[in-house]
Amino acid sequence: MRKAIALFSLAAFSALMLGACGGNSIMSQNPPGGPAMAPASLTIHDNPPAGVTVLSFEITVTGASLQPSDTSKPAVAMVREPEEIELEHLQAESALLANLNVPAGTYNSLSVSFANPHMTILNQSGAPLSLPNGQSCGIGQACEFAPKLNQSMVTVQAPMAPFPITLSANSPLALDLDFNVNTSIQAGDLSITPAVTVGEMEGMHFVGRISAIDATNKTFTLQLGFTGMSMTIATDASTAFNFDGVCAANNFSCLMMGEVVSVLAQLTAPGTTPLAKEVELFAPENELALIGLVSKVDVAQNQFQIVIRDLFVENSQMSSIPMGLVITVQILPEANPLATFSIDSDGMTLPAGLNFASLSDMVIGQAVQIHPIVPITITGAPPNVSITVGTDKVRLEPSPVTATITAINASANPPNFTLGSLPMFFTANGITAIQVDVLTTTQFFNDATGLAGLSTGNTVSVGGLLFNTTGTPTLVAEKVLLRTP
Repeated sequence: MRKAIALFSLAAFSALMLGACGGNSIMSQNPPGGPAMAPASLTIHDNPPAGVTVLSFEITVTGASLQPSDTSKPAVAMVREPEEIELEHLQAESALLANLNVPAGTYNSLSVSFANPHMTILNQSGAPLSLPNGQSCGIGQACEFAPKLNQSMVTVQAPMAPFPITLSANSPLALDLDFNVNTSIQAGDLSITPAVTVGEMEGMHFVGRISAIDATNKTFTLQLGFTGMSMTIATDASTAFNFDGVCAANNFSCLMMGEVVSVLAQLTAPGTTPLAKEVELFAPENELALIGLVSKVDVAQNQFQIVIRDLFVENSQMSSIPMGLVITVQILPEANPLATFSIDSDGMTLPAGLNFASLSDMVIGQAVQIHPIVPITITGAPPNVSITVGTDKVRLEPSPVTATITAINASANPPNFTLGSLPMFFTANGITAIQVDVLTTTQFFNDATGLAGLSTGNTVSVGGLLFNTTGTPTLVAEKVLLRTP
């Protein structure tokens, strides 16, 4: 499964994307006899911070609007209802917020409004931190809190790129709004002053439970994780299906109500629903599934900790768990069938020697999907809640890392580069470098034309599978995004 990390995308047909847990599709048709319309799309992603490690960052997009250059014309609303987004997993992906037609013409600015930020941080500063509402975050402690929002609206306008933008009728153009977490978080009190830039959108990613299937039109509807929003997805003859042997046909007929699937999609035609490039089975029908970032591994106690990033459940006890919470996952004892470990390779041929077969193969920074066993154990009261859940399945999923390239080895097999200046989340745990393996299937974005287009000193966001290899961890790259200085 791929993770999303884009912010807003805008097009001649208008779609809006926000990076995190997902977004919803908003469709609008050209009115008969009305003005020429242009399809536009908007996405969102984030840029990770330095210093105190942000494990989870949620914020609600309450509105977004395009302002025509002709100020006598009304602004065009891009978001019709609030969208709650988790940004930290969107460092190498994009998530769709809206997809609608807007009047053709020239637009001078984009305004976006935010509300209700919520963060989970890991305090590795060497001293206790004072948080809002009298909270204190101890050394080495993961803490949830609601930071102050200093500014609720941000406007990107000409002459700041890419504005002004001229949208032609029936001519798609997608834009991406990058929410820079590093710049947005204020060092003094960890309050939030949103900082955004706009660029072109590359694609989008969704994970959700199938709530409707239209076999005639070859579309299906997803219920998206924590947000609960619905997203309709189109397929065609070129859509690739991967059901890991569960359904040998590997086509549209494999889709079943209640399954959780991962979808890579693109906006390809004016005003249409997102078209799936790949559909992958994430969890069987009606099976509980939970996604999180590994923040601690304790082999001696046969357990690990994760920061929850998404949850797909039909269970009242599990559904009460909030996004961003740090929970303990206990591998079931030998009296039960031992937990199975697997890899979501997404069709990649992995280099030899990379394993994910037991707890000893786990390392902080990995993203994993687990099958939680209920009931769960809850002790304490907010903000000091402790949750332990058992599992019998752990699957390695792609995770993002943003850092600086310190070395490139194009002649290696496979070619690779080294990431240094890693986030404190890694360095505080003794990880100072990560080797990134580049495959023939690795995708490069933001003007990076492949390994030859990268240089030492570049900052990149890499999405892929992270392995606990001897010496330094190895990240097998699915996507590499070159960050602008």
